[in-house]
Amino acid sequence: MELNETFKVKIDSYDINGYGVCHIDKKIVFVEGAMEGETVIIKITDIHSKFCFSKTIKILEKSEHRIESLCPYSKYCGGCDLLHMDYETECKIKENRVRQTLRKFKYQENPIIKNDNLYGYRNKIMVPFRKDEEGDVIYGFYEKMTHNVISMDKCIISNDKSNEILHYIARYLSIFNVSIYDEDKNNGLFKEVMIRNTATNEYMVVLVTTADYDFSNLVKYLNKDFPEIKSIYLNINSKLTNVVLSNEYKLLYGNETITEDILGLKFNVSPASFMQVNHDNCEKLYSEAIKLANLNKDMNVIDAYCGMGSITLNIAKQVKHVYGIEVVDAAIVNANNNKLLNNINNADFICGKCEDEIKKLVSKENIDCIFFDPPRKGCEKSFLDTVISMNIPRIVYISCNIATATRDIEILEKGGYKLESATPVDLFSKTSHVETVCCLSRKNFEK
Repeated sequence: MELNETFKVKIDSYDINGYGVCHIDKKIVFVEGAMEGETVIIKITDIHSKFCFSKTIKILEKSEHRIESLCPYSKYCGGCDLLHMDYETECKIKENRVRQTLRKFKYQENPIIKNDNLYGYRNKIMVPFRKDEEGDVIYGFYEKMTHNVISMDKCIISNDKSNEILHYIARYLSIFNVSIYDEDKNNGLFKEVMIRNTATNEYMVVLVTTADYDFSNLVKYLNKDFPEIKSIYLNINSKLTNVVLSNEYKLLYGNETITEDILGLKFNVSPASFMQVNHDNCEKLYSEAIKLANLNKDMNVIDAYCGMGSITLNIAKQVKHVYGIEVVDAAIVNANNNKLLNNINNADFICGKCEDEIKKLVSKENIDCIFFDPPRKGCEKSFLDTVISMNIPRIVYISCNIATATRDIEILEKGGYKLESATPVDLFSKTSHVETVCCLSRKNFEK
């Protein structure tokens, strides 16, 4: 077997990411774009000692679950990798991903919480701008495994208004000959646009540049033609880095925040706020987490990694008291503003390291349950050790990366907890990503 060699193969199954799986000379081959039961021609793209990767060149026998991709850029863009399969198959793959990753544990497997809107659901997009070979201004997402920008007219998982705003900005930059950033040369001005929108139909636009610039005309035109835009920022980031947004924001127009509604509560969303990108299924995710926690009005709860308090304040409606902990100062300021906005009196937000603040809280009063929704890398072991040592009866772990959650759950089980249930939630339809709500309880709990 050699790189770029082609083979005719029958696809046996799927891996946990939705790749087709076949075998050649007793070696596992993962096939991008192939579906179970199909006969395809593949080209080898990467070789390892026990497995290799390939891509589909031609489909000879098609699966009945294959659908025509609605996105003209899907063969090139690195964003949505499951556009070629029907939703039933997509959900089965995501359920299997959670099942296989958690297979060492005995727990209740709950069915996936599905998404009612497979397209247009994203409420946040970050889109780089470049110039093509003809010198025209383009925008789009990165080609798979590269930093080449695929020029696009529309992203089908983003809403129509965001797509219209992007097109409008690109026309302005072209007409007024604004300097566009060149990543290879690390020069030029205009780099990227972030657009956020909420269920209350408010939009925020963030223009990312390498230096300060007078965008007053663009702001005026956007304000006139898109009354939904309530906030426009300039973010200045001159560094050659994969981190798009710096900490240097300049408000160009409107409000500092836009307003989101989550399960009947209002939240002020800033440019740096963390918010799930799928509003409707975010509400389903939070509802499932709160249900699994079995909360009541006599309970004291901790919400670690609380961010702007979107889970914390919804927990507050169900319990005696809740404490949100977050290490980022700005997030705590945002969370406290949201607490006041909703007139909630039984929530406190604490800025500090979770493991330190948990010890202080547990020393003062009984804590009945702890929620955590960490970043993709999962939880620090010091944090998990603290949770174990504090003997908190119940844990609700919301994970955007089931692999790191599994690692953390193994530590928690060794420390005396038992994984009771796990519920996959489809927040990212047409991609292989899946969120999971895991519920753990303390074995033989005594306090």
